[in-house]
Amino acid sequence: MYDIETKHGYIFQMSLNDVMEQTIYYNIYDTVYGRMLIASTEIGLCFVALGEETFMIDELRNEYAKAKLVKENKSIHLDTILLIENPLADINIPFHIKGTDFQMKVWEELLKIPAGGKSSYKIIAKNIGRPKAVRAVGTAVGQNPISCLIPCHRVIRSDNTLGGYHWGFEIKKKILERESLNFNQ
Repeated sequence: MYDIETKHGYIFQMSLNDVMEQTIYYNIYDTVYGRMLIASTEIGLCFVALGEETFMIDELRNEYAKAKLVKENKSIHLDTILLIENPLADINIPFHIKGTDFQMKVWEELLKIPAGGKSSYKIIAKNIGRPKAVRAVGTAVGQNPISCLIPCHRVIRSDNTLGGYHWGFEIKKKILERESLNFNQ
């Protein structure tokens, strides 16, 4: 198992059994970025999505097909919103996510990119000791289940353009602008 201590808490890797036996609590909230589904287990945050309600619920079901889903507010969800909207806030949120060891290494590296900072797939590949795995890094970045808090939006192309984002270019731009404002205050 791959467990990581981060600035805002711990990341716990879900085992295959965890995924199948898990109860996941979720709800949909209004945020500065639009409607957001936030989901957690008893251990920590496991999923964040933006968009239309049915789309977000379908994504959660696809990600955790064998889990029991319960629509319920949890305090960790409110802490998540606070941290997403205020990236410099001193809030500890444990993550409980499923991913391969390679994905966990990539996501750990993403957590090292400070608010207001940026990195590239190439730099991340080099930093995890896999300099030729740039495309695999890109895939792992794109499969990040809590993309607002494991900051894949801070990854830009080598040509210094923003590139894509699961929730769309405009959301990526808005998150980066908001982080920059918070960082410069």
